[in-house]
Amino acid sequence: MATLEDLEARIAALEAAHADYRAVLAAVNALGANQRDHALRLTTLEAELADFRTETRAGFRSVDEQLADIKDLIVARRNGV
Repeated sequence: MATLEDLEARIAALEAAHADYRAVLAAVNALGANQRDHALRLTTLEAELADFRTETRAGFRSVDEQLADIKDLIVARRNGV
């Protein structure tokens, strides 16, 4: 038969294990929140990068069109038009 001291030791061990479980659970929850935050930031960054790409491509198209116009003017001037 278990003595009162044995029962108290078992209870203390169970309480310690329960505290460890809570600490691990809190750490896992914090890690999950951190992961969600990083995923949200990454999604936002990807959207900003896509917008930047679109703007940059539009800018290059505009420059290409202007260069074509300048080239046409130079060629026309050389040909005496």
